[in-house]
Amino acid sequence: MKQRNLFFYILIFAMMFLFGCTSKEYKSNMESGIEALKKEQYSDAISFFNKALHEKNTEEAQLALDLSKQIKDSVAALEKGEFETAISLAEKIKNSNETSKILDILKPKAEKIIEEAEKTSAALKEMESELESGKALLEENKFDEAFAIFKKIAETTSNNEKIVSVTKNAEQFMNQAAASKNQYLQEQEKKLLQEERQKAEEAKKRKEEQKKAEESKKSRPISHTEAEQLVREYLKIENASNVYVEYDHDNEKGEYIIHVYEIVISDPETKEGHTSTWGWYAVDPVKKVVRDAFE
Repeated sequence: MKQRNLFFYILIFAMMFLFGCTSKEYKSNMESGIEALKKEQYSDAISFFNKALHEKNTEEAQLALDLSKQIKDSVAALEKGEFETAISLAEKIKNSNETSKILDILKPKAEKIIEEAEKTSAALKEMESELESGKALLEENKFDEAFAIFKKIAETTSNNEKIVSVTKNAEQFMNQAAASKNQYLQEQEKKLLQEERQKAEEAKKRKEEQKKAEESKKSRPISHTEAEQLVREYLKIENASNVYVEYDHDNEKGEYIIHVYEIVISDPETKEGHTSTWGWYAVDPVKKVVRDAFE
């Protein structure tokens, strides 16, 4: 009987000892998990709360574990650029009606995540819009303007995966803008040289044609009217004067014989009169030389 009682007391003592140790480990893990949450070390917090839950299955430990996973998933979604998911998870923590020390710690952090997600989402949309503007300018060969936009985007610093992706794209387009500008300038220079060469060739051709035309003109016999004008110029006779310069015939040398005369009015009332010859002149139709026909 005494031995049975002794065994019973030993069992009770052992259970009390084990329970005391379990309670101590549970408390230690819960405290460590809370400290990890404060430092935003969410993976460590999850590990501590898992251990605490293993030591003692309580609603407190389960809630701490669930909230730690939510905040960790929210942060991960934010870093990946999954803004709606990040905000949704953070809002569950922010709007929770539970009363808990864990929530007191996480609610401000959840609000911070929501604010950062909204801010980063807006920044991403603006960067993507600017990137498209830069690409449009690049298509219009406005290389310097496009380069400036791409450079501004590329210089954005962020740990967000989508922001980083856009900055890398901007770097590539920045390099493309620089390369395209060099290629464009080279093509324009080549085109300019070709145009100048073509202009020079066309000018040379026009000059040769003009020379041929002048030579042809020199070798072409002038008309009777042109010969009459040469004589007028030779004698310095104005076109409006009462002196007449008229072609008469060709001589045996092929020269045009031009008769120069004036009409003298004898009777102003009847306007009768007679012609008074100034002279006869021979014009070489090819050489365009005027001489006195009787010399």
